[in-house]
Amino acid sequence: MHAGAPGEPAIENLDPQVLRIIDANYNRAGEALRVVEDYARFALGSSAASERLKLMRHRLLQAVSSVAPRAVLVSWRDTAGDVGTHISTEFEKTRTGIGDVVAANIRRAQEGLRVLEEYAKTIDPRAAESLEKLRYELYTAEKGLVNEMDPCRRLLDARLYVLVTTSLLRGRKPEEVTRDAIRGGADIIQMREKEMHDGEFLDLARRLREVCRDAGVPFIVNDRAHVAQIVDADGLHVGQDDLPAAEARRLLGAGKIIGVSTHSPEQAQAAIEAGASYIGVGPVNATPTKPTTAPVGLAYVRYAAENVRIPFYAIGGIAPSTAEDILEAGARRLAVCSAIISADDVAAAAACLKSAIARHGT
Repeated sequence: MHAGAPGEPAIENLDPQVLRIIDANYNRAGEALRVVEDYARFALGSSAASERLKLMRHRLLQAVSSVAPRAVLVSWRDTAGDVGTHISTEFEKTRTGIGDVVAANIRRAQEGLRVLEEYAKTIDPRAAESLEKLRYELYTAEKGLVNEMDPCRRLLDARLYVLVTTSLLRGRKPEEVTRDAIRGGADIIQMREKEMHDGEFLDLARRLREVCRDAGVPFIVNDRAHVAQIVDADGLHVGQDDLPAAEARRLLGAGKIIGVSTHSPEQAQAAIEAGASYIGVGPVNATPTKPTTAPVGLAYVRYAAENVRIPFYAIGGIAPSTAEDILEAGARRLAVCSAIISADDVAAAAACLKSAIARHGT
Protein backbone atom coordinates (compact mmCIF):
# COMPACT_ATOMS: atom_id res chain seq x y z
CA MET A 1 0.00 0.00 0.00
CA HIS A 2 0.91 3.68 -0.24
CA ALA A 3 3.64 4.78 2.18
CA GLY A 4 3.15 8.11 3.89
CA ALA A 5 5.39 11.12 3.34
CA PRO A 6 8.49 11.46 5.54
CA GLY A 7 7.35 11.92 9.13
CA GLU A 8 3.82 10.71 8.38
CA PRO A 9 2.46 7.22 9.12
CA ALA A 10 2.11 4.73 6.27
CA ILE A 11 -1.49 4.12 5.22
CA GLU A 12 -1.37 0.51 6.39
CA ASN A 13 -0.49 1.71 9.91
CA LEU A 14 -3.45 4.08 10.23
CA ASP A 15 -6.35 3.33 12.54
CA PRO A 16 -9.16 1.79 10.43
CA GLN A 17 -11.76 3.49 12.61
CA VAL A 18 -10.26 6.90 11.82
CA LEU A 19 -10.40 6.05 8.13
CA ARG A 20 -14.07 5.08 8.49
CA ILE A 21 -14.82 8.40 10.20
CA ILE A 22 -13.02 10.29 7.47
CA ASP A 23 -14.84 8.37 4.74
CA ALA A 24 -18.27 8.94 6.32
CA ASN A 25 -17.72 12.66 6.79
CA TYR A 26 -16.24 13.15 3.35
CA ASN A 27 -19.44 11.62 1.94
CA ARG A 28 -21.57 13.73 4.29
CA ALA A 29 -19.87 17.02 3.40
CA GLY A 30 -19.58 16.28 -0.31
CA GLU A 31 -23.21 15.27 -0.70
CA ALA A 32 -24.40 18.31 1.23
CA LEU A 33 -22.28 20.67 -0.87
CA ARG A 34 -23.77 19.14 -4.01
CA VAL A 35 -27.32 19.75 -2.74
CA VAL A 36 -26.47 23.41 -2.12
CA GLU A 37 -24.63 23.71 -5.43
CA ASP A 38 -27.68 22.47 -7.33
CA TYR A 39 -29.82 25.06 -5.54
CA ALA A 40 -27.42 27.81 -6.61
CA ARG A 41 -27.39 26.47 -10.16
CA PHE A 42 -31.03 25.65 -10.84
CA ALA A 43 -33.05 27.72 -8.35
CA LEU A 44 -30.93 30.85 -7.99
CA GLY A 45 -29.54 30.69 -11.51
CA SER A 46 -26.26 32.02 -10.12
CA SER A 47 -23.27 30.83 -12.12
CA ALA A 48 -20.88 32.53 -9.68
CA ALA A 49 -22.33 30.77 -6.61
CA SER A 50 -22.61 27.37 -8.31
CA GLU A 51 -19.04 27.61 -9.61
CA ARG A 52 -17.77 28.55 -6.15
CA LEU A 53 -19.52 25.57 -4.55
CA LYS A 54 -18.30 23.21 -7.25
CA LEU A 55 -14.72 24.34 -6.63
CA MET A 56 -15.25 23.77 -2.91
CA ARG A 57 -16.28 20.17 -3.62
CA HIS A 58 -13.13 19.62 -5.67
CA ARG A 59 -10.95 21.13 -2.97
CA LEU A 60 -12.62 18.88 -0.42
CA LEU A 61 -11.71 15.86 -2.53
CA GLN A 62 -8.11 17.04 -2.84
CA ALA A 63 -7.76 17.58 0.92
CA VAL A 64 -9.25 14.20 1.82
CA SER A 65 -7.19 12.41 -0.84
CA SER A 66 -4.02 13.78 0.74
CA VAL A 67 -5.07 12.18 4.02
CA ALA A 68 -5.83 8.79 2.46
CA PRO A 69 -6.59 7.66 -1.11
CA ARG A 70 -10.28 7.19 -1.82
CA ALA A 71 -9.74 3.51 -2.60
CA VAL A 72 -8.32 2.97 0.88
CA LEU A 73 -11.23 4.78 2.53
CA VAL A 74 -13.74 2.75 0.54
CA SER A 75 -11.96 -0.49 1.44
CA TRP A 76 -12.60 0.15 5.14
CA ARG A 77 -16.25 1.15 4.63
CA ASP A 78 -18.73 -1.04 6.55
CA THR A 79 -22.20 0.28 5.88
CA ALA A 80 -23.90 -2.91 7.08
CA GLY A 81 -22.05 -2.74 10.39
CA ASP A 82 -22.59 0.99 10.97
CA VAL A 83 -24.78 1.33 14.06
CA GLY A 84 -25.71 4.91 13.12
CA THR A 85 -27.49 4.18 9.84
CA HIS A 86 -30.77 3.42 11.62
CA ILE A 87 -30.67 6.48 13.89
CA SER A 88 -32.61 9.55 12.73
CA THR A 89 -34.70 12.38 14.13
CA GLU A 90 -38.05 13.77 13.06
CA PHE A 91 -36.24 16.94 12.00
CA GLU A 92 -34.27 14.95 9.40
CA LYS A 93 -37.41 13.41 7.90
CA THR A 94 -39.16 16.62 6.86
CA ARG A 95 -38.28 19.90 5.16
CA THR A 96 -40.56 22.93 5.22
CA GLY A 97 -39.41 24.18 1.84
CA ILE A 98 -36.46 24.71 -0.46
CA GLY A 99 -34.85 27.21 1.92
CA ASP A 100 -34.98 24.63 4.69
CA VAL A 101 -33.29 22.10 2.41
CA VAL A 102 -30.45 24.51 1.72
CA ALA A 103 -30.02 25.53 5.37
CA ALA A 104 -29.97 21.91 6.56
CA ASN A 105 -27.35 20.91 4.02
CA ILE A 106 -25.13 23.89 4.75
CA ARG A 107 -25.16 22.82 8.40
CA ARG A 108 -24.45 19.23 7.38
CA ALA A 109 -21.48 20.28 5.25
CA GLN A 110 -20.08 22.47 8.03
CA GLU A 111 -20.37 19.66 10.58
CA GLY A 112 -18.73 17.18 8.20
CA LEU A 113 -15.87 19.56 7.52
CA ARG A 114 -15.26 20.09 11.22
CA VAL A 115 -15.07 16.34 11.87
CA LEU A 116 -12.74 15.87 8.91
CA GLU A 117 -10.53 18.71 10.12
CA GLU A 118 -10.18 17.24 13.62
CA TYR A 119 -9.38 13.68 12.57
CA ALA A 120 -7.12 14.80 9.73
CA LYS A 121 -4.89 16.43 12.35
CA THR A 122 -3.85 12.93 13.47
CA ILE A 123 -2.63 12.07 9.97
CA ASP A 124 -1.85 15.16 7.89
CA PRO A 125 -1.88 18.59 9.61
CA ARG A 126 -1.56 20.34 6.25
CA ALA A 127 -4.75 18.70 5.02
CA ALA A 128 -6.43 19.66 8.29
CA GLU A 129 -5.46 23.27 7.69
CA SER A 130 -6.95 23.12 4.18
CA LEU A 131 -10.17 21.69 5.57
CA GLU A 132 -10.33 24.46 8.17
CA LYS A 133 -9.99 27.11 5.45
CA LEU A 134 -12.70 25.38 3.47
CA ARG A 135 -15.03 25.41 6.48
CA TYR A 136 -14.54 29.15 7.01
CA GLU A 137 -15.12 29.75 3.31
CA LEU A 138 -18.41 27.90 3.61
CA TYR A 139 -19.44 30.23 6.46
CA THR A 140 -18.89 33.16 4.10
CA ALA A 141 -20.71 31.41 1.24
CA GLU A 142 -23.63 30.74 3.57
CA LYS A 143 -24.10 34.45 4.20
CA GLY A 144 -24.16 35.16 0.48
CA LEU A 145 -26.63 32.35 -0.19
CA VAL A 146 -28.95 33.54 2.56
CA ASN A 147 -28.98 36.98 0.98
CA GLU A 148 -29.62 35.56 -2.48
CA MET A 149 -32.42 33.34 -1.20
CA ASP A 150 -34.22 36.51 -0.13
CA PRO A 151 -33.34 39.24 -2.64
CA CYS A 152 -35.03 41.92 -0.52
CA ARG A 153 -32.38 41.37 2.18
CA ARG A 154 -29.75 42.64 -0.25
CA LEU A 155 -31.63 45.91 -0.50
CA LEU A 156 -32.08 46.67 3.19
CA ASP A 157 -28.97 48.85 3.39
CA ALA A 158 -28.97 49.92 -0.26
CA ARG A 159 -30.04 53.55 -0.23
CA LEU A 160 -28.56 55.18 -3.32
CA TYR A 161 -29.43 53.62 -6.69
CA VAL A 162 -27.61 55.05 -9.72
CA LEU A 163 -28.78 54.59 -13.29
CA VAL A 164 -26.04 54.65 -15.94
CA THR A 165 -26.99 55.86 -19.43
CA THR A 166 -24.17 56.49 -21.91
CA SER A 167 -25.84 59.46 -23.61
CA LEU A 168 -25.62 61.41 -20.32
CA LEU A 169 -21.96 60.69 -19.54
CA ARG A 170 -20.56 63.70 -21.43
CA GLY A 171 -18.15 61.52 -23.37
CA ARG A 172 -16.71 59.74 -20.35
CA LYS A 173 -16.28 55.97 -20.20
CA PRO A 174 -19.18 54.10 -18.56
CA GLU A 175 -16.79 52.03 -16.44
CA GLU A 176 -15.09 55.16 -15.14
CA VAL A 177 -18.37 56.86 -14.25
CA THR A 178 -19.69 53.68 -12.60
CA ARG A 179 -16.58 53.33 -10.45
CA ASP A 180 -16.80 57.00 -9.43
CA ALA A 181 -20.48 56.65 -8.53
CA ILE A 182 -19.71 53.62 -6.37
CA ARG A 183 -16.77 55.44 -4.79
CA GLY A 184 -19.16 58.25 -3.88
CA GLY A 185 -21.64 55.91 -2.22
CA ALA A 186 -23.83 54.24 -4.88
CA ASP A 187 -25.23 51.00 -3.44
CA ILE A 188 -26.80 49.68 -6.66
CA ILE A 189 -26.03 50.29 -10.32
CA GLN A 190 -28.53 49.92 -13.14
CA MET A 191 -27.56 49.92 -16.79
CA ARG A 192 -30.33 51.76 -18.62
CA GLU A 193 -29.98 51.90 -22.40
CA LYS A 194 -33.25 52.12 -24.28
CA GLU A 195 -31.88 52.56 -27.80
CA MET A 196 -28.68 50.51 -27.81
CA HIS A 197 -28.50 47.45 -30.08
CA ASP A 198 -28.27 44.08 -28.36
CA GLY A 199 -24.66 43.36 -29.30
CA GLU A 200 -23.39 46.68 -27.97
CA PHE A 201 -25.71 46.40 -24.96
CA LEU A 202 -24.36 42.94 -24.11
CA ASP A 203 -20.74 44.07 -24.37
CA LEU A 204 -21.33 47.05 -22.09
CA ALA A 205 -23.35 44.96 -19.63
CA ARG A 206 -20.47 42.51 -19.29
CA ARG A 207 -18.04 45.34 -18.59
CA LEU A 208 -20.23 47.06 -16.02
CA ARG A 209 -21.06 43.72 -14.40
CA GLU A 210 -17.36 43.20 -13.73
CA VAL A 211 -16.97 46.70 -12.28
CA CYS A 212 -19.88 46.07 -9.92
CA ARG A 213 -18.75 42.57 -9.02
CA ASP A 214 -15.28 43.84 -8.12
CA ALA A 215 -16.88 46.49 -5.89
CA GLY A 216 -19.43 44.14 -4.32
CA VAL A 217 -22.34 46.23 -5.59
CA PRO A 218 -25.48 44.70 -7.18
CA PHE A 219 -25.74 45.21 -10.94
CA ILE A 220 -29.20 45.53 -12.48
CA VAL A 221 -30.08 45.38 -16.18
CA ASN A 222 -33.00 47.46 -17.44
CA ASP A 223 -35.64 45.67 -19.53
CA ARG A 224 -33.55 43.05 -21.34
CA ALA A 225 -33.98 39.82 -19.42
CA HIS A 226 -31.94 37.77 -21.90
CA VAL A 227 -28.92 40.01 -21.34
CA ALA A 228 -29.40 39.85 -17.57
CA GLN A 229 -29.26 36.06 -17.87
CA ILE A 230 -26.20 35.99 -20.10
CA VAL A 231 -24.07 38.28 -17.92
CA ASP A 232 -25.40 36.82 -14.63
CA ALA A 233 -26.65 40.23 -13.51
CA ASP A 234 -27.89 40.51 -9.95
CA GLY A 235 -31.30 41.49 -11.21
CA LEU A 236 -33.63 43.04 -13.76
CA HIS A 237 -35.70 46.22 -13.74
CA VAL A 238 -38.89 46.35 -15.78
CA GLY A 239 -41.43 49.03 -16.57
CA GLN A 240 -45.19 48.82 -16.84
CA ASP A 241 -45.00 47.94 -20.54
CA ASP A 242 -42.12 45.47 -20.25
CA LEU A 243 -41.88 41.82 -19.22
CA PRO A 244 -44.25 41.22 -16.25
CA ALA A 245 -42.48 40.88 -12.91
CA ALA A 246 -43.82 37.36 -12.32
CA GLU A 247 -42.43 36.19 -15.67
CA ALA A 248 -39.11 37.92 -14.96
CA ARG A 249 -38.92 36.05 -11.65
CA ARG A 250 -39.61 32.71 -13.32
CA LEU A 251 -37.04 33.44 -16.00
CA LEU A 252 -34.20 34.71 -13.80
CA GLY A 253 -34.75 32.57 -10.69
CA ALA A 254 -35.62 32.96 -7.05
CA GLY A 255 -32.41 34.68 -6.03
CA LYS A 256 -32.42 37.58 -8.46
CA ILE A 257 -33.55 41.11 -7.69
CA ILE A 258 -36.64 42.13 -9.67
CA GLY A 259 -37.53 45.82 -9.72
CA VAL A 260 -40.66 47.40 -11.19
CA SER A 261 -41.39 51.00 -12.13
CA THR A 262 -44.70 52.12 -10.65
CA HIS A 263 -46.68 55.34 -10.98
CA SER A 264 -49.65 54.71 -8.69
CA PRO A 265 -50.71 52.81 -5.57
CA GLU A 266 -52.52 50.26 -7.76
CA GLN A 267 -49.38 49.54 -9.75
CA ALA A 268 -47.36 49.28 -6.54
CA GLN A 269 -49.73 46.66 -5.12
CA ALA A 270 -49.72 44.69 -8.37
CA ALA A 271 -45.91 44.68 -8.46
CA ILE A 272 -45.69 43.47 -4.87
CA GLU A 273 -48.20 40.67 -5.54
CA ALA A 274 -46.19 39.66 -8.61
CA GLY A 275 -43.07 39.15 -6.49
CA ALA A 276 -41.11 42.38 -7.00
CA SER A 277 -38.05 42.80 -4.77
CA TYR A 278 -38.42 46.59 -4.89
CA ILE A 279 -40.42 49.21 -6.73
CA GLY A 280 -39.56 52.54 -8.27
CA VAL A 281 -41.93 55.32 -7.15
CA GLY A 282 -42.19 58.12 -9.65
CA PRO A 283 -41.33 60.02 -11.60
CA VAL A 284 -41.66 62.40 -8.67
CA ASN A 285 -40.60 65.35 -10.84
CA ALA A 286 -40.39 65.85 -14.58
CA THR A 287 -37.36 64.12 -16.04
CA PRO A 288 -35.89 63.86 -19.55
CA THR A 289 -35.36 60.11 -19.07
CA LYS A 290 -39.17 59.61 -18.91
CA PRO A 291 -40.51 62.41 -21.13
CA THR A 292 -43.91 60.77 -21.75
CA THR A 293 -44.71 59.95 -18.10
CA ALA A 294 -46.46 62.61 -16.03
CA PRO A 295 -44.85 63.41 -12.66
CA VAL A 296 -46.63 61.81 -9.69
CA GLY A 297 -45.50 64.40 -7.14
CA LEU A 298 -44.94 63.85 -3.43
CA ALA A 299 -48.37 62.37 -2.67
CA TYR A 300 -47.37 58.99 -4.08
CA VAL A 301 -44.11 59.09 -2.13
CA ARG A 302 -46.09 59.65 1.07
CA TYR A 303 -48.39 56.76 0.19
CA ALA A 304 -45.43 54.44 -0.42
CA ALA A 305 -43.77 55.45 2.85
CA GLU A 306 -46.92 54.57 4.78
CA ASN A 307 -48.09 51.48 2.89
CA VAL A 308 -45.32 49.75 0.91
CA ARG A 309 -43.49 47.12 2.93
CA ILE A 310 -40.78 46.25 0.42
CA PRO A 311 -37.94 48.64 -0.45
CA PHE A 312 -38.99 51.49 -2.73
CA TYR A 313 -36.85 54.04 -4.54
CA ALA A 314 -38.15 57.51 -5.29
CA ILE A 315 -37.08 58.40 -8.81
CA GLY A 316 -37.48 61.22 -11.30
CA GLY A 317 -35.75 64.57 -11.43
CA ILE A 318 -33.90 63.96 -8.19
CA ALA A 319 -31.01 66.30 -7.42
CA PRO A 320 -29.62 67.93 -4.27
CA SER A 321 -32.16 70.75 -4.71
CA THR A 322 -35.15 68.38 -4.82
CA ALA A 323 -34.00 65.52 -2.59
CA GLU A 324 -34.87 67.15 0.74
CA ASP A 325 -38.58 67.46 -0.04
CA ILE A 326 -38.70 63.84 -1.24
CA LEU A 327 -36.94 62.61 1.87
CA GLU A 328 -39.19 64.72 4.08
CA ALA A 329 -42.14 62.99 2.39
CA GLY A 330 -40.86 59.65 3.71
CA ALA A 331 -38.53 58.26 1.06
CA ARG A 332 -35.38 56.63 2.43
CA ARG A 333 -34.01 55.41 -0.88
CA LEU A 334 -33.33 57.44 -4.01
CA ALA A 335 -32.77 56.38 -7.61
CA VAL A 336 -30.77 58.99 -9.50
CA CYS A 337 -29.51 59.33 -13.04
CA SER A 338 -28.34 62.63 -14.57
CA ALA A 339 -27.73 64.50 -11.29
CA ILE A 340 -24.90 62.05 -10.61
CA ILE A 341 -23.63 60.65 -13.91
CA SER A 342 -23.67 64.04 -15.68
CA ALA A 343 -22.04 65.90 -12.80
CA ASP A 344 -18.56 67.39 -13.12
CA ASP A 345 -17.50 65.31 -10.11
CA VAL A 346 -19.48 62.08 -10.15
CA ALA A 347 -18.20 60.79 -6.82
CA ALA A 348 -18.90 64.08 -5.05
CA ALA A 349 -22.43 64.24 -6.49
CA ALA A 350 -23.13 60.71 -5.27
CA ALA A 351 -21.69 61.48 -1.85
CA CYS A 352 -23.86 64.58 -1.55
CA LEU A 353 -27.08 62.65 -2.13
CA LYS A 354 -25.95 59.75 0.04
CA SER A 355 -25.35 62.22 2.89
CA ALA A 356 -28.81 63.72 2.40
CA ILE A 357 -30.33 60.24 2.74
CA ALA A 358 -28.25 59.51 5.85
CA ARG A 359 -29.44 62.70 7.53
CA HIS A 360 -32.98 61.40 7.40
CA GLY A 361 -32.10 58.09 9.02
CA THR A 362 -33.79 54.76 8.34
